[in-house]
Amino acid sequence: MSRRREAQKPSIDLGLVERLADLSRLSLEKQDAERLRGELSSILEYFATLDQVDVHKVRPTKGDLAGGLRDDVVRPSVPEVLDGVPQKKGKYVRAPRVF
Repeated sequence: MSRRREAQKPSIDLGLVERLADLSRLSLEKQDAERLRGELSSILEYFATLDQVDVHKVRPTKGDLAGGLRDDVVRPSVPEVLDGVPQKKGKYVRAPRVF
C-alpha cells in the first residue's frame, strides 16, 4: 500500500532563516540570509521531488543485497599479520605510550 504525496512547493521565508541562524548562534548579513533562503528552498524542493519516487516499483540492481547475505563463519585471524611488528610478546604487540 503506497501513498504518493502531492507535490508541495516548500517555502522558506527570511524569518525562518533568521530563526535557524539564531538557534545556531550565527550572525547573518541580510544578503547572506537571502542567499541561504534560496539554497534551503532548493534543497527542500529536491527532497520533495525524491519524496515522489515510488520505491516499491524500483528493481534491485546487481550490487544490491537482494540475493541475501552470506553466513558468518568464525575462524581464527591470520597470525602472519603480526610478523612485521617490531616488538611483540606472544599474541600481544608492544607500542609506545600515548598518554
